[in-house]
Amino acid sequence: MDQPLLKSALALISGLLLLSCNFDDPNLEFDPARADSTLVSLSASQSFQVRRKNILESFGSFGCVSCPDAEAKLAPYFHQGPNYRPDLIVVNYHVKFGTTVKDYWVTDGTQARYDQSFANSLPQVSMNDSNGAFGIRKSDVNFNQGEYDSLVVRLRRLDTLTWIDLKLDTLNLIYDSIVQRMMVHFTVFNRGSIPEGALAFRALAVKNLPVLSPLTGTRPWEAVVVETTDKDSAGREMAMEGLPPLTAKTFSVALNIPADESPKHVKAPPLGMERPRDYAIIVFVKNGLGMVRNVLSYKYAPRSSN
Repeated sequence: MDQPLLKSALALISGLLLLSCNFDDPNLEFDPARADSTLVSLSASQSFQVRRKNILESFGSFGCVSCPDAEAKLAPYFHQGPNYRPDLIVVNYHVKFGTTVKDYWVTDGTQARYDQSFANSLPQVSMNDSNGAFGIRKSDVNFNQGEYDSLVVRLRRLDTLTWIDLKLDTLNLIYDSIVQRMMVHFTVFNRGSIPEGALAFRALAVKNLPVLSPLTGTRPWEAVVVETTDKDSAGREMAMEGLPPLTAKTFSVALNIPADESPKHVKAPPLGMERPRDYAIIVFVKNGLGMVRNVLSYKYAPRSSN
């Protein structure tokens, strides 16, 4: 084969090889999150800090005589007044307790959340998923000794800003009354110009109405969690190994909200979605160390204490 023909053949072979090759982004080898096709890039102008919210999770039971009094200590923080904290979201989980009183607000999700908290008594609270960061032990927080208030007081001003932003798709927030399921779509944004580490997400459906215990009946629980999940609508854990700078990812969640099954002696609002305005959707994200980075709440309208 003469030289011109050889060059032509080599050029043809090289061209075919180039067409058949799929050149991947080399960054995929270093950051698995970049391989996620749902990630959307943001512009450099969107690199800014956002206002952070905090979450205080409270655990109680109808069979716990002290729980209503403990919950009453939290009420001033989410009602308009001198102690109102708009940066603080308070939610209450009902869990199982050694009693014959049936608590119809206990679900598999609320019980699992309590079991994950490593608490061994009631009532209990957890601030931003880790009381230790505020100088208080993880479990056995004593409300009689003012430790509930101490957790709130210790929310440092330096923690009021974060690069992690959360947005809810309110146009596609749909409740299907036939299957008693709410579909929620939310997006997490890394507004920062550096990568975020491991992130995990949890979504809550909350009913913001007082619930009275059949034992005491004098102090109500408010903002009661009726469903909670850390899995998406496909049953996968909502977690990421990392989130590159100036990117976003969307998750879809199915929250099962049952119909009213509360007995007459339990003075509680129905569990069903007949009054959607009484519900709040809450999403929070925490980092690999377990500390909450930001909290999103939608239609969370604290009622007057009057």
